[in-house]
Amino acid sequence: MISLLFYFMFFVNLFLVVNKKSSKTIASISWVILLFVYGGNIRTGFSDLTYYRQRYYENLNSIIFDDKGYVWLADFFSHKDVSFQVFLAVIFIISSIFIYFIAKKLQCNYNLLILLFSLFYFFYSLEVIRFFIANSIALVAYYWLFHQKRLFFILGMIIAYFFHASIIFLLPFVFFYSIKDGNKKISLLIVVSVFLIVMNLLNGNQSSYLIGLIGPIFNSDSLKERIQFYTGASTRLGFLIYYLYFIFNMVTIYHIRKISYHIENLPLNKLKVVAGVYQQNLYCVIFLPLIMFNVTFFRYIIFTTTLNFVCYAMIFPYLRKSFSKNNNHLVIILSITGFTILWWIMKENVLMFYEALQVNMFN
Repeated sequence: MISLLFYFMFFVNLFLVVNKKSSKTIASISWVILLFVYGGNIRTGFSDLTYYRQRYYENLNSIIFDDKGYVWLADFFSHKDVSFQVFLAVIFIISSIFIYFIAKKLQCNYNLLILLFSLFYFFYSLEVIRFFIANSIALVAYYWLFHQKRLFFILGMIIAYFFHASIIFLLPFVFFYSIKDGNKKISLLIVVSVFLIVMNLLNGNQSSYLIGLIGPIFNSDSLKERIQFYTGASTRLGFLIYYLYFIFNMVTIYHIRKISYHIENLPLNKLKVVAGVYQQNLYCVIFLPLIMFNVTFFRYIIFTTTLNFVCYAMIFPYLRKSFSKNNNHLVIILSITGFTILWWIMKENVLMFYEALQVNMFN
């Protein structure tokens, strides 16, 4: 039942967006359905959710769960004998509050935002619930950065760090964002990334080199283990599928940016957000060499994808007013929808993520 409702509301939102309409009622109903999907996820077996469930009930650290914010939150509800499914619903609600904050502040179209999130971000978050919270907090932090509140950005990223430590890799963006010379930024990114990619292709494994370089400086066994975990695998051509979505992201934000410059009544503060999101896409170039070793670094592309979605939903109301003058809107909507579905199929993990719709306590 929940599967049918999910797909039905997905196409209802798609219909509304394509026809330049919006409905907060439909958006609210869609949100409730997503809440039931998230809270009703009872997948077992080879799934990160299995380890989260074990950690919640049995305090088994099958994978690293040393993020203080998440551990405190999980233990708080676990000690009160709250079921894991209710805890998942709480995670979804907490993350939704942060997403709603930025959507409200930027006056996003909720139907478009839910449509796009349902395509990509939502199902990834079913597996990595810590990153779901951290990612949502980081979205708010980026909102403040794009409004020149650098201190708020840093504080927001520190808070997000306590829920998923990997989010800290986005913190240097504050320095990248402050560089005014765009050509220098792009040149530096390209040179460094191309060099690392070529080195990875030639050598295949950089863990021994990195451990030898960093190990004597920090002399930490824990750090060496993390380096081995993230860079110990040999390079495989599978990284190309992740690069493909990065390229698609760049093409998408390029056209969103181009369209935004032709919207006469788009406020200046929204133009700054578009420019900031475009820079974040460029910043993600530094993660491309790392994705060759471990696909977990793809999470930064996923975060950037959510920023792109928010950015597009932000300018959508203005696109509706000038739709007759700009037909790229329909192309972007259908391209994102079609390409993302195709990407999941090519990745051959679409069934793993969408299995949550089939294996659900509300079915």
